[in-house]
Amino acid sequence: MPNPSIVPFGYRDPTGTRHQVLVRRSPEGAWQVLDIVVIETLTGVGEGREAAEAVAREYVAQHHHPVGCTDRATHRSAA
Repeated sequence: MPNPSIVPFGYRDPTGTRHQVLVRRSPEGAWQVLDIVVIETLTGVGEGREAAEAVAREYVAQHHHPVGCTDRATHRSAA
């Protein structure tokens, strides 16, 4: 079961997109701060989990940039 947020926060970015910020514990016990934005909402007939997972895979493929990519959380924990 996912760890629910301890304290939910939210904001709108300069483009008006709503973000939800969550604080949670990782399975390893570290604290994490997540900035979550809804990418797409599927409301059509027949758009179930498979369609949502296809959208998620496409989104990840379009936004995956491994060369020179930095993980801020990794850098903060190493400090």
